[in-house]
Amino acid sequence: MKIVHIQSVLPQEDVIALKEKAHESSIKEAISKAVYHYLKCAKEM
Repeated sequence: MKIVHIQSVLPQEDVIALKEKAHESSIKEAISKAVYHYLKCAKEM
């Protein structure tokens, strides 16, 4: 698997909400969890 570094700009409120919803303390883990969840849900449609 090839790993790619991604950067994005998000409002601080969205980052805080994402961390809370993902139950993660790090932004990196919260975003990773959200992306994999989105990809999994898209496959199930």
